[in-house]
Amino acid sequence: MRRFLLISLLVLGLTAMVVAQTSMSQGMQNAPARKSPLAGYAGAWIGTFDGKAWITIRLTQQGTAMTGSLQRQNDVKFTDSGDIKSVGDEQLVCSVQNAELNGDGLLLTVKENGTQQTARYELRLTGEQTAELKMVAMSMPPGMPKPKPWKLSRVGPNAVTPVR
Repeated sequence: MRRFLLISLLVLGLTAMVVAQTSMSQGMQNAPARKSPLAGYAGAWIGTFDGKAWITIRLTQQGTAMTGSLQRQNDVKFTDSGDIKSVGDEQLVCSVQNAELNGDGLLLTVKENGTQQTARYELRLTGEQTAELKMVAMSMPPGMPKPKPWKLSRVGPNAVTPVR
């Protein structure tokens, strides 16, 4: 009788384990996939001035890293309040050397193509299709106003032609 009771308890215990594992597996299959925190930053972003794109950022997520480019007008003038006053015609093309998440957004370190000059920008999402970009730790000439963050909009992949 004892042996029968012991075998019954063992069978019940194994059955409970199988049921628990099966239900856990089904629950895991229906659980939403974890999305990388970098995913929201991936894509093409543009900033406009006087109705024309003056800055373009293209970011591609590759696993846990972000690659891409930043293209903007080289000569940008600001009002005393830090808004953009004018942009020049000459294009500055940079490649993203590093992208890391910090408490405020995505910190981008870019290198101007053909030189060793680097610059840092912070990209902060303000909505699903909107963001702000600001220069970080850049030396400004004396008397130059501190630029306000630039408003960016996400655009489709075909809306921006990559630089060649």
